Amino acid sequence: MKQKGKGIYSYIVLKLLLAFGALLLSQLMFYVCNTRVLHVDGANEWVGIVWGNIVFGMATLGAFLLPYFLMMLLPVKWRWNRGWRVVSEVLYIVPVIMILACRGANSAYFQYTYRLLSDEIFSYLGISGQMGSLVPHFAVDYWYAWVVPVVIAIIFFILNSRIRLAKRNENQKYLVNDILGCVVGLLLVWFMLRGGFGKFIQPSDAAYFCQPKNAVLVSNDAYNILRTSFTPDIEPIEEMGDEDARSLFNPEQHYSHETVADSLHQPKNIVLLIVESLGQEFMGCYNHTGFETRTPFLDSLAQFCTLYDGRSNGKKSIEGITAITTSIPNLMSVPFTNSAYRNNEFIGLPTVLKRHGYYCGFFHGSYNGVMEFDKLCDKLGFDEYLGKNEYEAEGIGDEADYDGVWGIYDEPYLQFAVRRINTFHEPFLAEIFTVTSHHPFPIPEAHKGEYKEGVHPILKCVEYTDNSLRQFFEAAKTQPWFNNTLFIILGDHSGHGLTREYNDYDGWYRIPIMIYDPQQPNGRVSNRIVQQTDLFPTLVDYLGFDDPIVGFGNSVLRNPDMGWQIYYGNGFHCMVSNNPSNPSIHDITVIEGSHEEGTPDNIRFLKAVVQQYNDRIINNRLIAK
Repeated sequence: MKQKGKGIYSYIVLKLLLAFGALLLSQLMFYVCNTRVLHVDGANEWVGIVWGNIVFGMATLGAFLLPYFLMMLLPVKWRWNRGWRVVSEVLYIVPVIMILACRGANSAYFQYTYRLLSDEIFSYLGISGQMGSLVPHFAVDYWYAWVVPVVIAIIFFILNSRIRLAKRNENQKYLVNDILGCVVGLLLVWFMLRGGFGKFIQPSDAAYFCQPKNAVLVSNDAYNILRTSFTPDIEPIEEMGDEDARSLFNPEQHYSHETVADSLHQPKNIVLLIVESLGQEFMGCYNHTGFETRTPFLDSLAQFCTLYDGRSNGKKSIEGITAITTSIPNLMSVPFTNSAYRNNEFIGLPTVLKRHGYYCGFFHGSYNGVMEFDKLCDKLGFDEYLGKNEYEAEGIGDEADYDGVWGIYDEPYLQFAVRRINTFHEPFLAEIFTVTSHHPFPIPEAHKGEYKEGVHPILKCVEYTDNSLRQFFEAAKTQPWFNNTLFIILGDHSGHGLTREYNDYDGWYRIPIMIYDPQQPNGRVSNRIVQQTDLFPTLVDYLGFDDPIVGFGNSVLRNPDMGWQIYYGNGFHCMVSNNPSNPSIHDITVIEGSHEEGTPDNIRFLKAVVQQYNDRIINNRLIAK
């Protein structure tokens, strides 16, 4: 009588192919959900992406299904026992579901970070917000992130149930066959784990198959989480000698003020207005795509400001606030203040300003403890941290001021900021970070219908926040400290890129950087790229302080036409810089493993910055000697 089911090795191969099919479907889902962000250049790159998926797919399944393979390849008769089979089936199904869940989650989350998930996601979820209240919003707004994986999982379960293992004839001897099958099978698993015959495949190897910006289509989130869980956040780099690296870029900065006008050296108040998810794309004073402006007030203020081509150094608030306040960008897979190096010694803008008599306050309308901003502020020496708790303790607002998820709506909170700034002695630093223009993109009930809907729900929130800033300035103008205050308006990171221009190396991180001095209201537009890490050195230089600092940016005053921005993507480092011949043109430099794009000089400069960054982070050298 013919046996039903497959032989042991045919059975394992069919299960592997089924898991591989589920993985590939999840990859396709991810691409379809992010076609606005990811742009593949032609058939040749598609061929590379498909081949890369095969290679990384092998490595992913080799790693996640390793316990299953071991159980099913061992030359023992227990493989046909019911208990053994139940355990092995769990070790097969659970990893596949994990792979689908990770890819599904990042199908939605990727539009915020432009990165694969890493092991950092586990600690980040604990400090990034009240996740319990956010889950229902995510489930509705990003329904595809769980519906599609569930559909794939159902198909997977149905097909998996039809793959049956044939019983063995107890009268036959299989020992030689089983030993040979075990040896050959384990060699094939080893081949899968390595991603081929070469060295063990690394996440950065995705750049072999496509452009680094599209590497996220080759690798996958589950594999990246696994790899980053067992590797250091960063590793030493020795592309050149230390002296050569410092000659190209020295983060240890000590400004001599002989070349800067003495009129700049005055104890001005500083107000940093950091607007959640504010990108250039939403603003008429920046946007060249014909996109309707959502910032009429900031557009009107721009005519009295110096407008720079601003760039963020990351795609998360935790990265942006650190870059702005300490001049330390995020050049690794996890945010610096959430990494293994978070206890390093470092200083920031308030540290220096307090040495010169400044009073420093940090304002953020979210609940106290979010992203551990309060701990960062305490370490940097802020005199006050003013969050949701302090707002509610004032007793002026009501429940309608709370958005139900993140914190206090921008309109009442910015008015609170003006009131509290009035209690600061001059000179002061007030760093104010808004919350409203963030998923789930709430609008106060009293303003429902007041702001136009658009192609993305963030647009109405940006317009609401813009009006809140208008009211902030109206209130601030009546205060005695206003005229002696330098206002800097910028985004913590860019928002959701909605057009092609804002979805590539040069567009992903564009934010406004507007500098407004009421005593010198002369509007000027500069082509100079100014990154968030430039602000700390620039303000130290502007105020005339000669304190030595470590910063991964430069004073705008020292080179008013030429600037550069650095950021970390999916395993790659990228630099966007003003072209020396024509500053309005931008040079793109990318390095990922052995993959290099850009001019030789720019590549060497970028390598020097990354080498200096890794060295100083690893060896705890973030304070100038």
